[in-house]
Amino acid sequence: MKGTLIRTCLALAAITACLVGGALAQQPRQPLLRHGFWFSGGLGYGSLGCQDCDGRTGALSGNISLGGTLSQKLLLGVSTNGWTKSDSGSSLTVAALTAAVRFYPSTTGGFFLTGGLGLGTVSAGISGFGSASQTGGALLLGLGYDIPIGRSVSLTPYWNGYALSYSGGDANVGQLGLGITVH
Repeated sequence: MKGTLIRTCLALAAITACLVGGALAQQPRQPLLRHGFWFSGGLGYGSLGCQDCDGRTGALSGNISLGGTLSQKLLLGVSTNGWTKSDSGSSLTVAALTAAVRFYPSTTGGFFLTGGLGLGTVSAGISGFGSASQTGGALLLGLGYDIPIGRSVSLTPYWNGYALSYSGGDANVGQLGLGITVH
């Protein structure tokens, strides 16, 4: 049931992005203004893996980023990325908090690259038995595209990959989602 719901949400997000992008292509475009404080948040699908895992596991995933604008091409801030799955009383969460850079190759274009370094946590819990977590270093790499829907607001489809290494192992998550960015 959850898998069907996630696939339906992703399909609706993709259709919405295409319709909004098509409608915006019909209008004269003004460049997106990137200045001052910025905020971005999104939800989507994430795929969890690790070095010794048999395969990958999919579930809900999302991110929130915020910071300041240095120029039309360079934004600095913090990014938090998370993946979580619950099933039959057990839960697993993989999250990262990184100092992040968002780089736009063009001052007027919407395409950007993201990178960051920070800390990550893997938390597991079983109802009635408690929970445990491990913390380690984390790395974030990603890309996205701001589709302007206002002078300083955009729909932002994105892909992020983040990985962490801790004393008991490692974990990595690939995220595909749709967010809102405010510059």
